[in-house]
Amino acid sequence: MQQKSIMKIPGLKEVNVTKIEEREDMVAIHVEVPRKPHECPACQTMTTRVHDYRIQKIQHLKWFERKVALFYRKRRYACPCGKKFAETVSFVKKYQRQTIEWNQALGMRVIEGKNFTDTAKQFHTSPTTVMRRFDHLSASLVKEVDQLPPVIAIDEYKADT
Repeated sequence: MQQKSIMKIPGLKEVNVTKIEEREDMVAIHVEVPRKPHECPACQTMTTRVHDYRIQKIQHLKWFERKVALFYRKRRYACPCGKKFAETVSFVKKYQRQTIEWNQALGMRVIEGKNFTDTAKQFHTSPTTVMRRFDHLSASLVKEVDQLPPVIAIDEYKADT
């Protein structure tokens, strides 16, 4: 029988760490969530019947400047009505491949960072992903205007050289 770790990782309160592997340039953490009843999204019936398990690789914050990948043993439930659905967890949103903590750290860095490329290198992701996160963050701050002001000032200092 595999022994479980009692170590708690910040941002991953509800998970049980089953194994930690140190690979060349990264740390692989195998995690799972304790089994509990879930509500069917189709008929709202509570069920504990497990349909299957899948391993999902999730990017997490760095540890001591080493990349961290969570290998999450995702449980899928089967409802008596026939619907199959994944369990809900607090550390990763649906359809995402990065933890919520990772997204929050990226959001802070993208605002304070030099540029998108530099931020992407720090978080081991693509500049396009960083730009999408920035657009998502800034969308609530951008205001649309109905019309422009009557005067726009343009500085022409040394414009002819």
